[in-house]
Amino acid sequence: MDAEIIEFPEQGRDNRLASAIARLEAILREVERVAADEPIAGIDRLLALMERMGDQLVGLACYLLQEEPKLQAQRAFISLSDKIAETREALEQLEGRKQT
Repeated sequence: MDAEIIEFPEQGRDNRLASAIARLEAILREVERVAADEPIAGIDRLLALMERMGDQLVGLACYLLQEEPKLQAQRAFISLSDKIAETREALEQLEGRKQT
């Protein structure tokens, strides 16, 4: 895996926003790489990346949105995390059936 150096700017709303966007872009590049290089074997990795991406998007929502829309974004990504957990469980069950 290629190492990336992400500079964390000085404190301040604009700088924190730029830093959060840079972290999100790094996750997106990793998703593209995993999807291209390991489409089947990388499903669990892609699910983990989706969770990280959701966390970063919630972080961005905190910088950009007012309180109510921010809470809606948090609830949406909690729901996404629940769906990812359900997907993992389903994949584990499928893998268990294939091995028997």
